[in-house]
Amino acid sequence: MSDELQPDELLNKIDFSPKAGSASDSGSGNWMDTTASVQIRPGMYCYAAKPESVATLGLPNAREWNPLDEDWKLPDNWQEIIFQGLKDRLEKFRTFKVFMDICVRCGACADKCHFFLGTGDP
Repeated sequence: MSDELQPDELLNKIDFSPKAGSASDSGSGNWMDTTASVQIRPGMYCYAAKPESVATLGLPNAREWNPLDEDWKLPDNWQEIIFQGLKDRLEKFRTFKVFMDICVRCGACADKCHFFLGTGDP
């Protein structure tokens, strides 16, 4: 029993630093650089609605959009818009707040999730 490492000893032996090129095949050494290893193809993402449909619903920023485009033509304050939208929904919907508190995107509910069934993204 004395030969086993104690929890503190185990933690001290773990190297938490990312290894060069560990998350990509680019060999750039930057593990966050996924430009060479991730190839997004049609069918891997949800398709955008037609601008006419977006305009009919009265939603903002109705335009042609493709996830593969370099410039998504987002408004300058897009982050503020997202944060405000999340804040409004967290205050309005208790179910959304509970989801945000408990979901760790483990995929255990994926066989029932319409989004996962449609896209394969848990």
